[in-house]
Amino acid sequence: MDSRRRLTLVTFGFKYGNPNTNYYFDVSFLRNPAREEEWGLFASPDEKMREFVLSQPMCGAFLDKVIPLIRVLLDCDDDVRVGIGCSSGRHRSVIIAEDIKYHLESSNIAVQLVHREAKPW
Repeated sequence: MDSRRRLTLVTFGFKYGNPNTNYYFDVSFLRNPAREEEWGLFASPDEKMREFVLSQPMCGAFLDKVIPLIRVLLDCDDDVRVGIGCSSGRHRSVIIAEDIKYHLESSNIAVQLVHREAKPW
């Protein structure tokens, strides 16, 4: 039996409704790369877009708080589902969830990442 704690991160767009998760975080406060001339609405996250999102000062402040909070939630429950949302669920939420996964999966936490709004463009 797998003794690791389980975390499911679900990225989603608020305009499509909330997913079935225990907790939600809205990352719409970050500048939206879809509004930047370089990418547009249907661009897939790439390294330059990740840098654009992750380098925003409030992004670092958010991650510095939310990662320890998720660890506390996992201490209380070994199967936690967290929704990470933004407007359309394609850019900011995806990048933030992938960063959270990167920081937590090496801590004996099994992290499943679900991009609800992912579509084959």
